[in-house]
Amino acid sequence: MTARHSPLTAAEVIAKGGWHPRDARVIALASDDGYGFALADGNGDGSELEAGAWTWRDGAWQGSATSGAGQLDGIGPISTGRQIGENAWFADGSVLSRDTVTIAFDGKLHLVPVGEHGVRAFIAVRPSRADRDAPVLAG
Repeated sequence: MTARHSPLTAAEVIAKGGWHPRDARVIALASDDGYGFALADGNGDGSELEAGAWTWRDGAWQGSATSGAGQLDGIGPISTGRQIGENAWFADGSVLSRDTVTIAFDGKLHLVPVGEHGVRAFIAVRPSRADRDAPVLAG
């Protein structure tokens, strides 16, 4: 299914997350079709990050789940996959000295940008529910 709406934006994450736009920043952001993922720093100092899953419903992006993600300087070079809804996964983590990473997921390679803080976010809607492998760094 092709998205018939705009991608999730940092401005939406900050506004709907209830943070003051002067202090908050989005560290990593990704969306595909009706699913999104954001890693936000609500007070701008990197001491308390929030990871949030987002879904497109009723004509707007809505936060669907959040959890504490620790401190910005504590995010290591990890790759994790989790299910959001029926068939979407995300991967996030820290990468040093790279502008992009390649993630293998659902039989395809995806070039994913690495943000200024070395953190990346990836989300994709899986067309098949049968295959449940998580996204992984490739190469």
